[in-house]
Amino acid sequence: MMTNSQNNNLREITEKIVIATTTFYNPNNSSDNYRSNLAKKTIKNATDLGYKIIVVDGGSSEKILREFEKYGAQIYSQTSNGMGNSRRQAITEAYSSGKEIIAWMEPEKNNYINKIIDTAIPILNNSAEIVIPKRKSLKSYPLYQQYAERFGNEFWKELTGTNLDMWFGPRTWRKESSNYFLNNSSTNNNCWDSIFIPIMNAIIDNKKVISVEIDYTHPKKQTELEEHNLIFYKKRLEQLENLIPALETYWNKSYNKLI
Repeated sequence: MMTNSQNNNLREITEKIVIATTTFYNPNNSSDNYRSNLAKKTIKNATDLGYKIIVVDGGSSEKILREFEKYGAQIYSQTSNGMGNSRRQAITEAYSSGKEIIAWMEPEKNNYINKIIDTAIPILNNSAEIVIPKRKSLKSYPLYQQYAERFGNEFWKELTGTNLDMWFGPRTWRKESSNYFLNNSSTNNNCWDSIFIPIMNAIIDNKKVISVEIDYTHPKKQTELEEHNLIFYKKRLEQLENLIPALETYWNKSYNKLI
């Protein structure tokens, strides 16, 4: 059990961090209903710990959005179509909050909230500019997702020479490094690569991009819902098919300019 002094020290750190995320949930979809409940837990846990949380929403119901607000989120309606645009809008609002550190994450990763502080400490200690959390294990995920994400991470490692858990999703960075995420010049920067290309550019610029290992467990019910669902099989395949050529093209074009 933490002492009051330890709680105060943690609070001092969490209050320096703003979380940026995006949402869109269809109330007529059972999977979306479950995922929106995870998002509510994420928002509540984040605000209880002292984090500011920014949500850009792409069209969820008013009922869901009011619940997000009740739990402490600052809500913005998405202004431009596309995954990348919504993420950049959330990051822009997070930047405007004035917090020292920005943490991007998917809203369903409720178990990750308690780990954000571990990714922020190296930045506050000036030993990193950007931190990519690395999962100790993928065993809690659907089997097909384990294969897809291991493949994606191995591809990234071979391409860039950096051993990072890029397919996990969350990233944490110093506010001043936000230009990498907001000035993204990828040729297809309105999809998943919107949080991959910025890391490439930071690596090319020799910024301190490091990995911090965390103990993360994927929600059991979410795994059960997705394990034998062809929609999610196709989503993971689409992600790989979208990212692999986009990342290879961008890296070869950008990195080769320097050699």
